[in-house]
Amino acid sequence: MPGIQETQLYCLADRRYYDTPARLPDQETRYPLDAAEPPPGWRRVAGGLWTSLLPEDGEPAEQGWKIHVSTVPEEAARTLRDTARICLRHRVPFKFLRSEQALLLMSGKYMSRGSAGKFLTLYPPDGAALTRVLDELTRALSGRRGPYILSDLRIGDAPVYVRYGAFVDRWCRDARGERVPALRHPSGELVPDERGVVFRVPSWVRVPEQLRPHLAARAAARDDSFPYTVTEALQFSNAGGIYLARHRETGNRVVLREARPHCGLDAVGDDAVTRLEREHRALKALAGLDCVPRVYGVRTVWEHRFLMTEYVEGPTLLDEIVARFALVRGARTPAELAPYTAWVDRVTGQLAAALAEVHGRGLRFGDLHPSNIILRPDGRLALVDFEYATALDDDRTPLAGAPGLQAPPGTPGAEADAYALWATWLTMLMPLTEMAAHDRAKALALESWARGRYGLAPDAGPPRPALLRAAESAADRESEIAALLEGPAPDWAELRTRLLAGIHAGATPERRDRLFPGDPKSFATGGTDLAHGAAGVLYALHRTGAPVPAEWTNWLADAARRRDPASPGGLYDGLPGTAVALALLGRTDEGRELFARAVAAAHPSPSADLLTGRAGVALAALRLATVGPGAPDPELVDTALRTAWDLDCLVRGEAVPDGPAAPPSAGLLRGLSGAALLHLELHALTGEDWLLRAARTALYRDSGHCVEMPDGTVQVKDGRRHLLYLDQGSGGFALVARAYLAREEAPALAGLLPGVRKGCGNEFVREPGLFTGRAGLVSTARQLEEGPAGPEVLASVRNLSWHLVADGDRLLVPGARLRRCSADLATGAAGLLLALSFLAGAEAGEGSDTAAAPGGGGHRPHDLLSLLTLG
Repeated sequence: MPGIQETQLYCLADRRYYDTPARLPDQETRYPLDAAEPPPGWRRVAGGLWTSLLPEDGEPAEQGWKIHVSTVPEEAARTLRDTARICLRHRVPFKFLRSEQALLLMSGKYMSRGSAGKFLTLYPPDGAALTRVLDELTRALSGRRGPYILSDLRIGDAPVYVRYGAFVDRWCRDARGERVPALRHPSGELVPDERGVVFRVPSWVRVPEQLRPHLAARAAARDDSFPYTVTEALQFSNAGGIYLARHRETGNRVVLREARPHCGLDAVGDDAVTRLEREHRALKALAGLDCVPRVYGVRTVWEHRFLMTEYVEGPTLLDEIVARFALVRGARTPAELAPYTAWVDRVTGQLAAALAEVHGRGLRFGDLHPSNIILRPDGRLALVDFEYATALDDDRTPLAGAPGLQAPPGTPGAEADAYALWATWLTMLMPLTEMAAHDRAKALALESWARGRYGLAPDAGPPRPALLRAAESAADRESEIAALLEGPAPDWAELRTRLLAGIHAGATPERRDRLFPGDPKSFATGGTDLAHGAAGVLYALHRTGAPVPAEWTNWLADAARRRDPASPGGLYDGLPGTAVALALLGRTDEGRELFARAVAAAHPSPSADLLTGRAGVALAALRLATVGPGAPDPELVDTALRTAWDLDCLVRGEAVPDGPAAPPSAGLLRGLSGAALLHLELHALTGEDWLLRAARTALYRDSGHCVEMPDGTVQVKDGRRHLLYLDQGSGGFALVARAYLAREEAPALAGLLPGVRKGCGNEFVREPGLFTGRAGLVSTARQLEEGPAGPEVLASVRNLSWHLVADGDRLLVPGARLRRCSADLATGAAGLLLALSFLAGAEAGEGSDTAAAPGGGGHRPHDLLSLLTLG
């Protein structure tokens, strides 16, 4: 799942869908250089929020010492003009953020700390150019202001920085198998270009002599007079960090809140230091309140500002919700739910009292959400993070808050806090309040469901905020969605029609970067892949019998040809899966050609899994071998068999030259269950006994990650997390185990399935998608049960109403993190369409028995494992 910084970046351009930041509507704040005619001998290239100017007579070097320039909004135009003049004179390629709006957004609190502050990037072609440009830049920009770039070495007193890194896009896989930017090692191998928050130099690179004095100055700038020693980092953002520390003399524990100058800009342009000073004033005004930490003062250390406050021991309210939440802890009856609702009432009452005390001092809190509430061990609570605590009548300082818990802009202080209190109460009962950001009527629907489910009295909870009255008029939309899912059976046909309408409405065949809106990850794969791109959506349409316009298939084929075959990815994130989708759509020759080109050009994946690794590439080969009439293609089958042998060696601990690494977790897509599936499919095709033994060994290896929970469910343990999902978790493992059990007995595997089935019927699921959400879990629960659907399956289908968003006669599906809607297979509407098709078919008696071997020609039309893996 994308991190919060990446998610935030892809929320900038569109309020409905995740979209590339390049489409940010910022024409009114573009810098003149963005639109000016390039000087003779130069060309302009646009990419994302950046505009590049490049000499026409050559391309940038592949890598080297790059220069970054930072700035503040009020100095940006002048800094850009002066820097561009130097670059043009020395013919040094450079890029810059194209607009003031882009600069403000990229300097925001939740943007990546590694790239924060970068306004211009310069690419000197050699050491001589580096020296000349640095000399002129530091003189021209001396005394200018800008954020400190954490990943770089600062040069002098100007906002000028350097680091060694890639000049052009190159990609490789890191130790976790993730696709990351790359540098070329002297050996020729591509290795990760580490872009962290500490200045680092690759081991084979020598620091130029002209940079060494600045390295020494950096080391000498350390301030040892600060009386606190940091013991733990609690949180980081672009604005700074929050640390637990001890006083060196007294040993007292404190919290240090760090503010970086010119960083973490908010909606009105205030930086982290401005907000920290505001918090200091608020804490002094609120001194003596039990719900507010004591403040010990502020201090500048090096260039950063620190606020020292009391350390309030205890978990955040968010942590406590996760630990206690009754609907995922097996509570079903009113008596079982009563302790949790009593706790919610107690916390809500304390919160209301705390806000009343803050208001009594003439201030609003302005940023109430579960992460800003600490629950002390003795039951008392404290509010933390007073950056937006200002006068109750302040109409300039923006409101903060988490998505869905934030009152509309312009809401008066006391009323804004009242809304946040109500939304926090609702979050404790139904932690899905992000849905209110899509439609505030969702908040009312969730409240209604929660009142009924928890058996709450009409007057339970805080008063409903007046600003929700407008949403009450939209309640019909929610009732209409619920009606599609209620009754003895959902209205499968109408759900399908509306999901298809939503998919069609979001299609953008005129764009080259995507055909359908999906997860932000789709932009890294050219919008073609199965998990998040067009291949997955078109496959879902085809598999569920919906028409696939020829224009869309042409788009997919053209976009796949544009993708670099040397970075092909795997079954779900790359060209192999796209090739299979094209073949299934009737473009068999194009699919096989695409697959062959990708396999020939790329280095084998270091991963063994089905999602991005070798098991997935081999399964793609097998699918392509058996598409269409006639005997399977022997060359493609042999490709799959060779990989299957290597994977079996890996599982059994035998070394294979240049072999893949074992996945660290378990599941269909991210574990060894994908390898087991490959073995089963090849066994069905060839009858070779070793393949069945290999499947058994891989499944037993994955079963070692499964644990029985106190509520009787069986889940995959992954560090502190316990997972049931299809991509990583016990649900996907169970589907492959069930297919194996149709061939041979394995009591240890069979004994795990009832617990997985129970877990997949969980009442509460955070997201609706196929790979890591309700669509996948409820489908798995249905596949693992015999006979008609049980009440838990039907209830889970009905609870899809929590997430579905009505848009006229269309239904939209929120994707990962619920921030924007998605049409893709992994997280969005295409995956839900596929799941509902399976469920409808199961109820019609088309797929309740999956004893037929996967891939062996005996699949029933709605076998879930077949649907998930393009069988």
